Amino acid sequence: MLPSHSHDSGSPTDRSNDPAGVSDPAFGPALTPATKPQEPTGPVDTVGTSGMRIDAERRPDGVVHVRVAGEVDLMSAPDLRKWIHEELSAPARLVLDLDGVEFLGSAGLSVLAELSEQAAGSSLNWAIVAGTRVVLRPLEATGLAEQIPVHPDLDSAVLAVHPSQRPTSS
Repeated sequence: MLPSHSHDSGSPTDRSNDPAGVSDPAFGPALTPATKPQEPTGPVDTVGTSGMRIDAERRPDGVVHVRVAGEVDLMSAPDLRKWIHEELSAPARLVLDLDGVEFLGSAGLSVLAELSEQAAGSSLNWAIVAGTRVVLRPLEATGLAEQIPVHPDLDSAVLAVHPSQRPTSS
């Protein structure tokens, strides 16, 4: 696996360059190509906010592995939404690893529900890694666990989004 590239901005008001002028955190009508072309392999830009950190990498098999850590709440969920909107291009294979999340609030659940709706109408193949009670409990309580592809570990999530990587039996 290639090393991830990360950075912590430290301030929720410190925003990275926004060449497209996209200040609205809501998703557009569909997942759109990123503003800059991505290499087939290598690190993907990452961001950090006061309560959440996003570390992402584009794996050699084409899967974008996004590790989210910290709190996904009213303050940080718009940053997660914006990152997904700006960095993912369709078609894409996304594994959203939430095992580092310490709090998942309603705003974070809303981002996941929106992503599920977007995936249904596009060529996004995605899965969530959620093995902790902090993440599973709100997903189950809201019924989202039945609507989104939740997996207990990274390996099963990668297999779900990239079935051609399944090991062959001898």
